[in-house]
Amino acid sequence: MPLQKEIIDNSEGNKLVSFLNSTLKENANTNLDIATAFFNIEAFAMIKDNLHGFTRFRLLLGKTPEIQNEKTLGDVLLEEIRKEVEGFDLTREADSTVRLFIKFLGRENVEVRLFEKFLHGKAYIFDDRIVIGSSNFTAAGLTRYGELNTWQQQSQAVYTRKEWFEKFWSESVDFKDDLIRLLEDSRFGSKEYSPYEIYIKSLYELQKDDIKEEQKGEKDKPRGLPETKVNLAQFQEDAIARIWTRMKKYGGCIVADSVGLGKTWIAKKILEQIGYYERKNILVVCPAQLREMWRSELKKIDTKENILSQEDLASESYLRKGEENSGWKDG
Repeated sequence: MPLQKEIIDNSEGNKLVSFLNSTLKENANTNLDIATAFFNIEAFAMIKDNLHGFTRFRLLLGKTPEIQNEKTLGDVLLEEIRKEVEGFDLTREADSTVRLFIKFLGRENVEVRLFEKFLHGKAYIFDDRIVIGSSNFTAAGLTRYGELNTWQQQSQAVYTRKEWFEKFWSESVDFKDDLIRLLEDSRFGSKEYSPYEIYIKSLYELQKDDIKEEQKGEKDKPRGLPETKVNLAQFQEDAIARIWTRMKKYGGCIVADSVGLGKTWIAKKILEQIGYYERKNILVVCPAQLREMWRSELKKIDTKENILSQEDLASESYLRKGEENSGWKDG
């Protein structure tokens, strides 16, 4: 049995985005009030070509049960929009969409507000009709199958706007300026950055995986284990974070710091983690004249002494010894 024409479920030929665009075309001068829990710029992009002659546009964003932390609704929404914008490719289309949205927000007849208390209802209110249902003002909400919305004619639209939407709108706070500021500060905005800020941003992009690894390491650090016996300077701890990132990504890492920056200590810290805390086999390969030094260093961190000199690598007997002691087998 086909759905009644008043039902919009985003099935093929019955998508909310099509309904909104056709309504805006038919009623170019309409007021449009939207209440939603989630919002993204992609949704705006889907109807932007028909947002020209409207009388007034109001977007009301409400708090949902999913937001359980101490962050405010504004903080959560700004973070989500920031992630969306950062995820856009650097294309002319993306640049045009974001700039057009900034310009759209700058119009006097466009308002965006937050209702910090619980508001889970979704509504799209025109002058002569209204859509009520499950669809948020997001790309998925306007197009993804599985939503369920119903639309009704003028009398219900007038009543809902007056008795429901206006009540929440009057208790909400402005969000438009914060949203514009976020978009202007993005790579698609008009804010100019100094050479220093660009340099710092470039450094961050190069090092962000290492920073995340370091933060993750602190968070996931087991409690109750013996204290490390290898205490490093901060710049050496930073190096450790970079080494772990590269070892996980490439399966190995070369430490090529200048003389006197503590390559031995950095190596000891890695060996302590693998050999002592993780109880895995390790193998140290070094020049013959450094074997005794490494034997002493491994004792200090209570790690099994499994050392081969570079000269030993030419001997099959030593290679077999290394394989037996380290648990490593070729192939």
